[in-house]
Amino acid sequence: MRLTILIVSIVALAVFVAGPGTRLGLWKYTTGLGLIFIPAKPLVPSIALSGPIYIAAIASALASIAALLAARGMVPLSFIATASVIIAAMVPFKMNKAIKANPFIHDITTDFARPPQILAAAGLPRSNPASYDGGELVERTNDKVTVAEAQKAAFPDIGPLYLTMEIDDAVALSRAAIVDMKMEILADEPVGKGSVGDRRIEAVYTSRGFGFKDDFIVRLSSSEDELVRVDVRSKSRVGKSDLGDNAARVREFLGRMKP
Repeated sequence: MRLTILIVSIVALAVFVAGPGTRLGLWKYTTGLGLIFIPAKPLVPSIALSGPIYIAAIASALASIAALLAARGMVPLSFIATASVIIAAMVPFKMNKAIKANPFIHDITTDFARPPQILAAAGLPRSNPASYDGGELVERTNDKVTVAEAQKAAFPDIGPLYLTMEIDDAVALSRAAIVDMKMEILADEPVGKGSVGDRRIEAVYTSRGFGFKDDFIVRLSSSEDELVRVDVRSKSRVGKSDLGDNAARVREFLGRMKP
């Protein structure tokens, strides 16, 4: 019983410390992800939930039942270990589910021809370039699909937003939405030389667990018909798959901008 609780606790602890350890700089993000996904890797390829962490959850649950039936003093500790490993097992389960449900991309934009540029954060540490690579082929897929094509297929609703308001009001609304979404504004400036009224706001979102940083850029352009066009781009600085987070962030922002 004690050995089972010890093993289960170690497996659960590995998942719980993966994100905080990465954020504190104790190890690379790849190591942190390994602490989550390696225990969830199926021991039997044909059985998705045959990973050690899922087996540990089942074993811990059975041990808790056995301790309860035997009225042993290990019942409280056993149930705590069981709850911990079940919660830990849900992390890779949900992440794997998100990976399968979303294209293997990490850069989302509302303008494929002229995506908003990452400027203020271009020189900051990153493994993904600041440039938009919409023409590159998506990894881990049998189909030859580009990043832009994958986004269009998976998120057809994401596109430019047109607002009937003064551009200054749209800029103020954008700033408020960015702050409400817990992002840090890095730049707020005119777009290009000689632009009249057009603005860009560049921000960064930092995830709570791993401390992953995603660049977020809003470009606001005034038009002759008194409309303001809002274009957005959200890109992860590291990693190949964002689990759909960038698309969700763009959708949330555009939703906050709609009157």
